[in-house]
Amino acid sequence: MFAVRRQPEGAGVVGPSATSGASGPSTASATSTVAPISPDTANSLIVPKSDVSELVGSTLDYEGKASNPSSATVDGKESCRALMVPLTIDIGDKWTTYRNVWYQETKDSFSHLITQRVLLYPSRDDATATYAKEFAADSRTCSGEDLKIDAATWRASVRDASEDHTRWVLDEIVDGNPSGWRCMAEARAIDNVLFMAMICQRGNAAPAVKAIVDRMAAGATKPK
Repeated sequence: MFAVRRQPEGAGVVGPSATSGASGPSTASATSTVAPISPDTANSLIVPKSDVSELVGSTLDYEGKASNPSSATVDGKESCRALMVPLTIDIGDKWTTYRNVWYQETKDSFSHLITQRVLLYPSRDDATATYAKEFAADSRTCSGEDLKIDAATWRASVRDASEDHTRWVLDEIVDGNPSGWRCMAEARAIDNVLFMAMICQRGNAAPAVKAIVDRMAAGATKPK
């Protein structure tokens, strides 16, 4: 039976998701490739709904899409706000392609919320600069910080952070305690593209998050 859940970042607006310590190290880093990633390649990085349904073990019938970042107001430590709404807050105006896709069982009732975002820049330097703004070098200090969006409170836990990938968890806090509803996420930077995946559900979404992001990374690093 599905429960109507609040989207931490407001699904289409953004989507909190983080990977737990169960995820292994990134298999694809920001190593350079032969040529910058093209818009067509960036668009192809989104993992299809049918494949994600298999990964999370639930039929996802609803799909939302956006080609422009939405505004979002997050209360909390400034350098941690991007964890709540990744690839949304400090992305600048140089990006050339923006894809935001989210899947749920139904539009109004769901037990899984999966968000994927892809952000393409003209150059690797532009992408790297944006990544550094979104995920500060001290992102690990965000562990234990409470972030608020709309009427919901989420507690961050950063599991891994480097110059090209970040993994974190957001636990919904109700009456001072975790409710059991959590979002696991990972963001990566490869060449001139930034991408992320986030899964909100009850239980451990780390394997599914890692599978999605690894597949996105494989698409970004294959010969162009």
